[in-house]
Order: sequence, then C-alpha cells, then structure tokens
Amino acid sequence: MIKYYLSVVFLSVLLVPVVILYAQESPVLTASLNTNTPPAKILPASAVYADVALIDLAASGGDIYLSGIYLATDVPIGLSNFSNIYIYDDTTNALVATYPSQSENSNLVEFNFITIANGFSKTYRVKASLSASAAGSVRLGFSGFKYSPTIATQSGVPVYGNIMTLPGIVPTPTPTSTPTPTPSATPLTKSTPALLGFTTLAAVGLSEGDTVSAVNSTDPDIYIVNSWGYKRLFLNPVIFGFYGHLGGFTKVKTIVSSTRDVLVTSGLFRNCETDDPKVYGVEVMGEDSGILHWIDTSGDQAVADDPDFFKKVFCVNSDEFNWYSKGSDYTSVNQVPSYSR
Repeated sequence: MIKYYLSVVFLSVLLVPVVILYAQESPVLTASLNTNTPPAKILPASAVYADVALIDLAASGGDIYLSGIYLATDVPIGLSNFSNIYIYDDTTNALVATYPSQSENSNLVEFNFITIANGFSKTYRVKASLSASAAGSVRLGFSGFKYSPTIATQSGVPVYGNIMTLPGIVPTPTPTSTPTPTPSATPLTKSTPALLGFTTLAAVGLSEGDTVSAVNSTDPDIYIVNSWGYKRLFLNPVIFGFYGHLGGFTKVKTIVSSTRDVLVTSGLFRNCETDDPKVYGVEVMGEDSGILHWIDTSGDQAVADDPDFFKKVFCVNSDEFNWYSKGSDYTSVNQVPSYSR
C-alpha cells in the first residue's frame, strides 16, 4: 500500500524563529526485548524480586552515555503496582538503579553513567516487588532515557516485558467460538471550541500566541493558544524553557478555568524548525513525561476522521522534538489520546 506523508499548510502558531541548522547526526540508541525475557506469568501477592523483563540497549553511530532510565507500564499509573523495581546489568549482575528514587521525574531512575560503545549492546534485567494494592494485568519496561552529555536518537521505545497478571485477577480463557464480525466504525464526535461556546480569542481577551494558565484552579499547566480556539500543553518547565522568545513565566497570562476549558487541548505537533511534514501525536505518560507517535495516514483520511485536523497542528522546535521519546506509529488520528488533568 502506498503511504503518504502529511503536508501541513502553515496554519498553526509558530513557536520559533526560522533557523537553518547544520548539525552532526546524533548516535542512535535502539531498545528491544531480549529473546530470553521472562514469559507471561501470574504473580502472587507476596512476589518480591520477580523477573519481569530482559531488555537490550544497542548503540550505533557513536558511543552513548546514559545517566538515567524512564520506567513505564502499558496501563495508566501502572507503576503504583510496584513497591520496588530493580534494574541489573545482566552480564555482571550488578545493581544499576532502584525505583523509587530521588529524581526530577517520579518515573526516572538515575545513576552515575553507563557507556554503550558504538556497535555494541548491553542487556538489563528488570525485577520487581509488588505493592499491597497490586491488581490487574500490566507490562513493565522502559519508555526513554536520560543522557550525559550528548542526546541520542531513540528507537524501539517504549519497550515492555510480557504480561504480568497481578493478585486477585483470574485470566479469562480465550473463546473458541467464531468471533462476530466487527461492524463498520462510526466516526467519533470530537469536542471542538465552537461546540463549547468559543467564538474568537478577542472575546476572551487573548491573542494568537499568548501563553496562558488558569488562575482559579489547582491546575498549574501552561498552554499556548491559536486563533481557532485550540491550545497546546507545555508538558514541563524544561520544554517551556526551550522557547525563551515567549518571555518566560512572567509573560504567562492568567485566565479563569472556564475560559481555559473552552479552548480545546490539542496533542498534534510537527517540527517546523526542520520543516518536517510529518505530524505526530503526543502520549502523556506521567506528570512530566511523554512520547511522540507519527500519525501514518493520508491528509484526506485525517480530515475525514477529524475535520479540524489542520487547525490543531502546533509547531515545535528541534529541542522539544528531540526531547521526547518516539513510540510506535499511529495509523489514525483517532488514536491520539486526549489530554486531561
């Protein structure tokens, strides 16, 4: 099947001046599940130091220096199922890091540094002890990495071990009957600013490109708005700092939460600094972390799935684009998660 890149007409808020960069290509860190990773299993409530994953990290294009690993699960707040998680060098059996740890992100475990030489790989064994509230089914693994000093391009993340069935859950047998054919999908009804009462930015005292935050709310999030009534989230202060021309926190306008809520949050980004036509959807993994997924679909199909698609694409710069881990491709706009606090 022929695939099409999305060619996006510049309709969104450009967050950066146009800059042409000539930079040396960064090394690539590829994560993959080792063939000897533990199989799917049922864990008892008393499980401690249970083997849950065996993950290979390989370097190409240069040496890679790691100073941290971001842990993740394939279900929301899945890390709460574990009282402790341990990462070992599988060759030396040396303990590399323990979760939870004191770090800038709750799902980040840090260490002095690990060197993965160009053309070589290292294998890491993940072990876990269950918390008293562990329930459900979950896969545990890595969603990204912290580098020191040079950032590498990431491939293969997130990468998870096999399914663990936690206490209190009995696996459901796979039905042997012939499955009922799935009916044709009905297009999703998406929330739009107009449906929520938005008319113009001027009507709410704003202009395109303003950064805003709700004053009468416990929500500390900062957004930037466009003229169609969509807003994008700055996931954390580090990302906000990539856009110094916006004036920093002193230039953030305070709005009431009712105004914030009629400005619909978009998770569609493209790297306008490199004029990359690909559009990505962001998957927020935690309070301060996220993953980008390329939306591998045609422009016509994207608009069929979401008539406001092109109004929702926000420009990001290379610093922010490279900050995110890259996940598996999406094949539909409908797969992009909606952000809510």
